[in-house]
Amino acid sequence: MGLVNLNCPGCGHPISLDESREYGFCTYCGTQIMVDKTIVEHKGSVKIDNSEFVQKFLENARRALDKQDWEEVEKYYNLVEQNAPHNMEAVFFSSFGKAMDSLVSQDYYKRQQIFQVLNRSISVINDYYEETDEDKRAVLETILKHIKMMSTLEFVSNAQLYASDVGSKKWTCNLIKSAMQAFLEELKQIQAVHQNETFIQAMISETETAISGIDSGGCYIATCVYGSYDCPQVWTLRRFRDNTLAATWYGRTFIRLYYAVSPKLVKRFGQTNWFKRIWKGKLDGMVKRLREEGIEDTPYQDKAW
Repeated sequence: MGLVNLNCPGCGHPISLDESREYGFCTYCGTQIMVDKTIVEHKGSVKIDNSEFVQKFLENARRALDKQDWEEVEKYYNLVEQNAPHNMEAVFFSSFGKAMDSLVSQDYYKRQQIFQVLNRSISVINDYYEETDEDKRAVLETILKHIKMMSTLEFVSNAQLYASDVGSKKWTCNLIKSAMQAFLEELKQIQAVHQNETFIQAMISETETAISGIDSGGCYIATCVYGSYDCPQVWTLRRFRDNTLAATWYGRTFIRLYYAVSPKLVKRFGQTNWFKRIWKGKLDGMVKRLREEGIEDTPYQDKAW
């Protein structure tokens, strides 16, 4: 009896099948494998024709993605990745699903580890871009859409922590920002090779705008009004926050209250002209007074408080 050694197209585990039989079953997950139809000779080695499995798992994964069922997203994209290891969509979303689940957990150190894995998954997109037969533009646009979405969702954090502490809102915002920056770097590397693909430059600009809109340290309304977390007006307001408000307990209490309320306001009304118009007048006046008091409007790095 001859045995054929291969990996199960369903779960990826190594198995052995009797080549004289018409079909066999994976002893790990129970997947039925049609020996005479799905195993072909390829340069002297055994290869599984698993395209049907990949398509099936992709369909399930995309349905889960539409429903934002992150556990199922991770599960099915993992199965795709096991059978198509250079599939950009699967490599990204198998880690993305896990990252989204981590945002509603209080295990903050695990969240940190999961985002490190996500960033490593993002770091191979440029390499796989050259090897995959996917609809590359569609996949990159889907990744950008969902990676931007991360910054708009509610996540579990500890409002009692200082901004630099593990588990604080700012700390999680920085994790999300790091993923977006990793994706931006991959886009730039792709563009360097494929300069004729103009949609890449458009995506780079969109990603840069999204990164600038992620508020790592507050100033949600100001960022909405002025269009960037890094601009002269917001630099002035951030200095005031860190050097004046954060210097007292009641100032820090105000900041935490602001963090709790303003994201919800921006999320609900931030795209409306009336919201920006009302706040711009107030903020312009405040920025003017602060500058007259000597608070600078030059580039600024947030302080931990």
